Amino acid sequence: MNLFINRSSPALLFQRMQSWVKPQVIVSSLSAGLVTGVIGVIRAISYGSLVFSGALAVHLPTGLGVTVFSTAIITGLVGITSTLPGLIATPLAAPTAILAIMATAIAQEMASAEPSELLSTVLVAIALTALLTGGLLLGLGVFRQGERIRFVPFPVIGGFMAGTGWLLTKGFFQIATDTSLTWSTITDLAQPPLLWQWLLGTGFAIALLTATQMWKQFWVMPATLLICAVGFFVVLWGADISIEQARTAGWLLGPFPDGEQLWQPITGAQLSQVNWMAIAHQSASILTVVFISLLSLLLSNSSIELVVGRDLNLSSEMKAVGLANLASGFGGGMVGNQALPSTLLVHEIGANYRLTGLISALPSVAVLALGSSFLSYLPKAVLGSLILYLGLSLLWQWLYQAYFKLPLSDYITVWITLIVIDMVGFLQGIVVGFVITVILFMYRYSQVNVAKQFFSGVGSHSNVKRSPAEENLLHQKGSQIYALELQGFLFFGTANYLLNNVRDRAVATDSVQDGEEANESVEPLRYVVIDFRQVSGLDSSAVLTFNKILKLARKYDFTLVLTNLLPEFEAALEQGQAIDMACDRCQIYPDIDRGLEWCEQQILGNVALSSEIPLSLVEQMSQSFLTASQASQFMTYLNSHTFPAGHCVFRQGEMSTALYFIESGQVSVLLDLDDGRTKRLQSCSRGQLLGEMRFYDKVPLSTSVVTDTPSTLYSLSKQDFSRMQQESPDLVQALQRHIVEILCESLIRRGEQLRVMQ
Repeated sequence: MNLFINRSSPALLFQRMQSWVKPQVIVSSLSAGLVTGVIGVIRAISYGSLVFSGALAVHLPTGLGVTVFSTAIITGLVGITSTLPGLIATPLAAPTAILAIMATAIAQEMASAEPSELLSTVLVAIALTALLTGGLLLGLGVFRQGERIRFVPFPVIGGFMAGTGWLLTKGFFQIATDTSLTWSTITDLAQPPLLWQWLLGTGFAIALLTATQMWKQFWVMPATLLICAVGFFVVLWGADISIEQARTAGWLLGPFPDGEQLWQPITGAQLSQVNWMAIAHQSASILTVVFISLLSLLLSNSSIELVVGRDLNLSSEMKAVGLANLASGFGGGMVGNQALPSTLLVHEIGANYRLTGLISALPSVAVLALGSSFLSYLPKAVLGSLILYLGLSLLWQWLYQAYFKLPLSDYITVWITLIVIDMVGFLQGIVVGFVITVILFMYRYSQVNVAKQFFSGVGSHSNVKRSPAEENLLHQKGSQIYALELQGFLFFGTANYLLNNVRDRAVATDSVQDGEEANESVEPLRYVVIDFRQVSGLDSSAVLTFNKILKLARKYDFTLVLTNLLPEFEAALEQGQAIDMACDRCQIYPDIDRGLEWCEQQILGNVALSSEIPLSLVEQMSQSFLTASQASQFMTYLNSHTFPAGHCVFRQGEMSTALYFIESGQVSVLLDLDDGRTKRLQSCSRGQLLGEMRFYDKVPLSTSVVTDTPSTLYSLSKQDFSRMQQESPDLVQALQRHIVEILCESLIRRGEQLRVMQ
């Protein structure tokens, strides 16, 4: 509520009123406010005629008072409290269509009741929907839940809009002829005089459609309606038909008692006449209005943001619209919401001022002040044409134009939603649309392979640099490792792909052992590495899948290695008996690099390598890039260091004054991540270099270099390197050539990894 308190502080009000006296503000606000206000009044009268038709037609003045009062109070309050100056809010077509269905159902249930009891029940039901809607929106806004409920499936939106269009189209016949459009009334509607009544309204609606498509100016709609109304009376005059004769024939609204006040608040006497059971029977319709109002706010708010080019605070807008609906409901009014067309019209005129919203409410106030006497001169065909225009516009957009824009499945969903809305109900149709959308989503998502990448240990290794003999052995035996990097949410539709991948790989190598294939390049499967780094969640079906994979591990004699496993995933897998740490069939490592390293160590440990006597650094350099005499000479420029495990050779971000050569031990290059974890980029062992980028004064990466085991390193300082350049340029040339070869090998290895992972 601070939003409204702050905006109504005296200082802010005075500052705002000062800005209103500018000529540009006054002129633009008057033009935009009066035009949108007149349009709002016309729609309010049309909506009132839609809701209070048939058995409720005798109460039309009261119904028109409800809709016009609602327009005035909602337009004024939202215009003041919205975060977007110039935003217009009024009762909308979709909720009104549901209110019309609800009012008709109440009238049918209370057919034998007194007229005053029927009116009281309908008015309270309408006000109750406004109060519930206002309470919901205000609550969501106060607790800042706007951003959490923005998402609505597009096909559901389409079905909702198409259903609204169809209900408005049916409502047109009720307004123009006082006869509802059903299979049983089609014959009656095809007979004069009903035929001429709805045909005339259809002609006016076509004129509206044509005019608004040809000219996009704000004055086109009210001008066209005015021309249609004048033309109607000209035809009456030419045919020598009096006003009373036209009213008796059903061409005009009324008759109404002279001087009757349009809007009257709900009194205690009326509350005592309410049939609460009849209202309870319409609970589904009431909830539908609440849901549709929320949906309309989400849709209109997103559309307004797109046009005005700025983000609106949805929670604040919910508070503004919610407060306006509460005020309307307490005054016996109906629900209202952001009016997208009128708001865009204000934006087009450039009248984005709060004064515009206040002026837009003035035409409604004027109509309330004039009473009901003028209403009897309004042609039903003109009022109905606006309803038909809105309905046909929605049907054209979502049943014709959407065919060229939507996938076929989504387009069919729109039609199914529309059919269910017409045959069963609005809420049921929207629920069916949601269900179909969810089913389509699950089907489409299940067609995506849950394994983003899968590869063997032949072309992809851990970041531990091995000796040539070890590299050769891993190349020969690397197909024993089968690795999968998973992605997305693992559920019953996608987890089966994972199970099939692992089973197919296990069965393929099992067939080799049984002599069914003669592919010598395929080693027996011994290790399955599954990485969870890009997994967002998993359900019970996915847990069951991993339980089955663990059983496959026991059957086909391989080890399941899980990496990047979040604590909640690990807990779910343990609960589902998909992890068994008591046996040697399951291993867990913090990342896929560590998991691959463990698998490689198992392969290297299981195969006897030719025994190698540890070589000194001189011997290592003699075998790599120097001759024996050069290696001995090279050693004179180096300094020896012995570091324990865990010693930091280089720290993140620091420059180095030395190049290091590893004689023994293992050293890892670690990348510090934003979440506090570290990622190993590389592990180096004997015969390898450290710090070449830092040594050549390149900007150091965000990495640290730490010893994994007790290690012996030799350093070449920059001073000794400068001395080497002067005394032994052949050594410098050999060293630089060696560094280039190392970098090229690294690039080739990375490229091979990327190729294998495609």
